[in-house]
Order: sequence, then structure tokens, then C-alpha cells
Amino acid sequence: MLVMLDATLAALALVCVQADLNAPLEDAQWVITSYLIAIAVSLPTSTWFGHRFGHGRIWGVALAAFIAASIGCAFAASLDALIAARIAQGLAAGILLPTGHAILVGGAERDQLGRVLGVVGTLISLAAAIGPGIGGWLVDVASWRWLFWINVPLGAIAAVWAAKVMPAGRAQHGLKLPLGQFFLIVTGLPLALYGASEITSRYPSGNGWLFIGGGAMLLALFIAVARTSPSSLLALDLMRNPQFRASSLLAVGNSANLFGGLLLFPLYFHAQQEMSYSQIGMMLVFMGAGTSSALYLAGHLVDRFGPRPVVLAGAAMLAMSAAPFALLSVPSDIAAMLMFVRGIGLAWTTNPTTAAAYAAVDRKDIGGAATLVNIVQRVSGALGAVAVVAAIGWLDGGGGRGEVRAMGLMVVLPLLQAWWGTYLTGYRAVREPG
Repeated sequence: MLVMLDATLAALALVCVQADLNAPLEDAQWVITSYLIAIAVSLPTSTWFGHRFGHGRIWGVALAAFIAASIGCAFAASLDALIAARIAQGLAAGILLPTGHAILVGGAERDQLGRVLGVVGTLISLAAAIGPGIGGWLVDVASWRWLFWINVPLGAIAAVWAAKVMPAGRAQHGLKLPLGQFFLIVTGLPLALYGASEITSRYPSGNGWLFIGGGAMLLALFIAVARTSPSSLLALDLMRNPQFRASSLLAVGNSANLFGGLLLFPLYFHAQQEMSYSQIGMMLVFMGAGTSSALYLAGHLVDRFGPRPVVLAGAAMLAMSAAPFALLSVPSDIAAMLMFVRGIGLAWTTNPTTAAAYAAVDRKDIGGAATLVNIVQRVSGALGAVAVVAAIGWLDGGGGRGEVRAMGLMVVLPLLQAWWGTYLTGYRAVREPG
């Protein structure tokens, strides 16, 4: 809950962080992108930490680190300091996400996965829905720093609850962290993603392809080593499972749409409709309300009919809710309705994808599956944010219409999601792509 709430609030804070810290968008967007990259970097270690010390124990440690990093964000005096604190937040969140999923899914029956994830997703989205409304008001009456202070009391409540009800998990002594694999992935991922940001920048430095090439080589070496190692850092063998592979492909589009949209829509409402932070927060509230109202039904439909029809319906809602922003001047009341529909579309694409991925693997592989799913989501989310910033810069044309034209991405991405969603045919069988 904290991780998703923080992502939503950070998107809301981006506009005022630009002004307060005197940073251009291409630099300020690293407040979001660095967080997602850091999550992707620490995610590969989460399975090892969970097995070595117990999922419940390591979840508690990661929660404490997340709270401490939130305090660092609130005190940041410069953009560099804020990005550093966001990286620390992301490293902690990269442990929180998959260990929490492993604890949750490990205790659920396979034929109830959709509903279980729907209930939990509803609670998370409710927090993400209410948070921006409160956050927008706090920015208007106080400062963007309070968007990070919110994490402190919420984290403390979660820590007390976890201490009472969350199982510590079984520690497996003697497990060794494969440091070679760890080095390859924690250097390869950031290099490749930073290179992607550079080559799509409006004023590229010329070194972007070098970063991409270096990162790609390190990641290729990681895959080669991990596949032959008896103690692989990631459960890459799961990608041989057709359903899990198809779900992972769809997760790329889902996360690029989700996180790219979290960056784009607040910028659009601020630049094109001159909304206050409270008003922008309310728009995100409508989106979160749509998600929370639709998640449980999405889970029920997935358990009954399979993921494909639900994903196709969700992708259609995402495209239809984004198209008016790219073509018309949308009044605020209509914008609120469209954001609500967008929230439903997000629920009906992400929930079926996650449920299908987890249902495709054995219970003993849930931890490894959670790690892989989350890595795909965060890396794709970072690429989505980078693509949005690039589109705004390249399509602006000096007329201040970059945010409007970038909305085209929010229309095209659902078409890809619908296409990839056709490869999902149920919990047990998936047609091979291509």
C-alpha cells in the first residue's frame, strides 16, 4: 500500500518540486524514474533475503528502511538530495513488494487468486485514491514535503500490525548470495535505463547508446551466468512457462501505461487546464476510486472467465478515456469522469495479468515469480515515464502543447495491451506469441 501511495503522491509532487528546486522536467522526472529503477535493482535480492531470513522478518526491515528514506525525502534541500533519498526509498520498496506478495499469495488457494488479489488491490487503491486528495490539499496549504511525511505514521501503523499478525517465515541458514550475478544486474539495469533516458532526451549528450550497450552486455552476461548457476539470483526458468511469459509481456504495457500516466496526467492538468494542486489531487482521486471500485469484480470475472476478456475490456476503457485529452479541450467535470473510467481500465488490465502469472507457477515458485513480475513492472514503468518526458519535449514544438500531444501514448499503449492480452486464454493454457 505504501509503495503505490508513494508513487501516486510523488507524481503529484513533481510539478511543485520543479518550481521549488528550480529544476527542468528532464531532471525533475528522476524523482519518479530513479525510484522505479532502484526498485528494479533491489528486487532480484528479495527472493534470497526472503529465503535466508524469512519473508516476514525481511519485510519488517524493509519497511523500517522505507520510513527512514521517506524522512530523508521530506528534509531534502536540493534535487540531488531528493533523488538520493528516493533511490533509498526504491531500494527498500524493491524488498517490500515481492516479499509482501509472496506472503499473501503463498497463503491463498489457486482458484481464489483473482479474488484475493482483488480484495488486497481494492484496499491499496483506496489508499491511493484518498491519498492524492489529501496530498493536493497539503501542497496547497503547506509544502510538497508533507507528501513524504505521510509515509511515517502510515508506516508505523503497518509495522505494529505486522508485528502482531504477520508470520516471520522460515529462515534457511547457509544460503549464499551470488555476488557476481548481483553485481551484473545492479549495474546493467541502471546503465541501460539511464541510456534510454539519454537517447530520448530533447538535448541528448551522445553517450546514451554507450550506456545502453554497456548495460545490455552486463544483462546478457547475467542471464548466461544465472541460467547455468546452481544458485540463480532470479528464477529465469519460469520464463519457459508459456502463460507466465505471456503475462510478463502484458505487464510491460500495463506498467508503462500506469506509471507513464501517473507522470503525464498531473503535468497535463497543471499546464493545459491550470488546475491547483488540490484539483489535480482530486483528479487522481477519481482515478483511484475507479480502480478500487472495479478490482474485486475484475478478480471475480478472472476466476470465472479467465483473464483474456477482462484485459481486452480494460484496454478498451484505457484507450477511450485517454483519447479525448489528446483531441479536445476537456471540461473538468468530464475529465473527472474520464479519470474514473481510466481507473477501471487499470484495474481490469493489471489484476488479470498478475493473477494469471501467479496461477501459472507452483506454490514453491511464488517468491521467484513475484520478484520477476515486479522487476518487469518497475523497469517498464521507468521506461514509460522516460517515454512521456521525451514525448512532451519532442512534440512540444514551442507552442506549449507537448502534454496534449504526448497523450497519444496513452491511446497507443492500450492497443498494444489488447494485442498482447489475446495471448492469455485462461489459467492453464496460453497460446504462444508469434
